[in-house]
Amino acid sequence: MAFLRKRGPSYQLQYYVDGRRHFKNFPPNTPKSVVLGEKKRIEGELALHKAGIKRFKENDQRFDTITLQELGEKIIEARKNEVSEETSRRNLYAMQLFMDVLGPEMVIAEINTFHIDQFKNARYEFALNEYRRKKWELNLDKIKRGVNKELVNLSALFRAATRKGMIPYDMIPKFEKYKTDRTRLPSILNEDEIINIANELTGDALLAFWIIRYTGARRGEIARKSLNDEAGLKWKHVDWMQNNIRLYGKKTEKLVPMHSHLRDLLLDRMRELGQEFDPDKHVVSLIRDTLTTYFKRAMRKAGIRKPGAVHILRHTAATKLLETGANIKEVAEFLGHSTIETTQIYTHVVQERLQNAVERAFS
Repeated sequence: MAFLRKRGPSYQLQYYVDGRRHFKNFPPNTPKSVVLGEKKRIEGELALHKAGIKRFKENDQRFDTITLQELGEKIIEARKNEVSEETSRRNLYAMQLFMDVLGPEMVIAEINTFHIDQFKNARYEFALNEYRRKKWELNLDKIKRGVNKELVNLSALFRAATRKGMIPYDMIPKFEKYKTDRTRLPSILNEDEIINIANELTGDALLAFWIIRYTGARRGEIARKSLNDEAGLKWKHVDWMQNNIRLYGKKTEKLVPMHSHLRDLLLDRMRELGQEFDPDKHVVSLIRDTLTTYFKRAMRKAGIRKPGAVHILRHTAATKLLETGANIKEVAEFLGHSTIETTQIYTHVVQERLQNAVERAFS
């Protein structure tokens, strides 16, 4: 048994091996989840030691010597059954790019802001050269967003490594992203494109497609992050009497009216389940990354080359509401925005579409 103590901004574990007391101290501000994970590991090792199965050996790994390559190999292997293949691939690709710039033998403890800037500049220059080589129209904002996605993947790997006790929390580099133009208008789908995409989907992916189409839900409000995650839409969140759906996301909840077409689809699925129907089960069994993969594939097969896969349906739903008479406050409530400032961007989309319609009508 290991005993946990809080000492200011730090934690300390106390445990006994063969009657001798031992301590393990954690760096300041180490997340409690990391500490509890290490506590569980130590208790497991102590149980094996006491049973005579395996001799207890303290984790004598020196955090200050672990390299990028070592960390990359360990964390990718540790997460392979926790995340989708696509997420793992993106993470691995980002880590490989990071090592290409800093070197695989770069010690994690030595990485600082200078090295992060070095990586950002290298990736930015590479993208610039690709645009020139392929003679694409230069889009600096798009280049920055691409680099930012790589930084997000790196940050996810490092944070996962702290949760698994591979490195302390204070060794996570500060992955400061490029500032980009946040006023860019979101892409939306027309009715023909919606039908064409739906025709390329089946099963849970198709059901999820229509749920998001009619509710404007975020991906995380519909699907789980992993198979062990309890988040996502469950059958008990569908209120047949009040004809609405309760969605949970970004630490908030909202009620969304249930469209008659969506209601029919959900009823059909419930009948298909028969005796297997369980109010506590998820409506969509797919995890988030798998859902994105199916949507991207369907868009590609439908010949649609627009950015976004799942979120483009949310943009489309919001724009459609405004076009058909809903006011900005109603759309903000529908989307679950805390302020209407976030929703204002959709008014620009509607205005742009109206402008284009005027130009076509009177050309």
